[in-house]
Amino acid sequence: MKLESTLPERVGFLHAVPLFNVFAVLLMCYTLGPRLEEKTGVSIQMPASLFQLERYQEAAVITMTADGLRGLYLGKQRIEMAQLDAALDQQLQSTGGPNRAIVIMADRFVPSEQLRQVSEICLKKGLRVVMAGGGRGKPGDAVEP
Repeated sequence: MKLESTLPERVGFLHAVPLFNVFAVLLMCYTLGPRLEEKTGVSIQMPASLFQLERYQEAAVITMTADGLRGLYLGKQRIEMAQLDAALDQQLQSTGGPNRAIVIMADRFVPSEQLRQVSEICLKKGLRVVMAGGGRGKPGDAVEP
C-alpha cells in the first residue's frame, strides 16, 4: 500500500523565498547606503572656464563659498581669513614638496575683493596661485556669459 498526500502540491513558494531575500538585501542597501557614504568637501558653483589645469602633486586647495558666513576652507578644515596666513605656514611645513602651488576654488558669487585678498596672501608666501573654474565645453569654444 502506497501513502498519498491529500494536500495539493504547492512548492512554488519555495522558489519565491530566495527572491524575497534578494529584495530585502537590495532594500537595505538603498536605505542604508547614503548614510554610509562619506560626504567630503564643500558644495560650490564654479564659474565657467576653458583653462585646463596642469597636474600638481602636492598642491593645497583653498575653497571659498559665497554663503553669508564667507566660508573659507583650507583642504577640509574651515578657517577664518585672519587664520589663513598661519594655516598656510603649517600646511607648507607639513608637505614641504618642491611643487609649491595652491589651487583656489571659489564659488562664482564670491566677492572679487575677498578672492584678491586670498590670492595676495598666497603670493606673499611664494606660492604659485591657480584659480580653478568649472569646465564647460572644449578649449577654443566660446564661453557663454
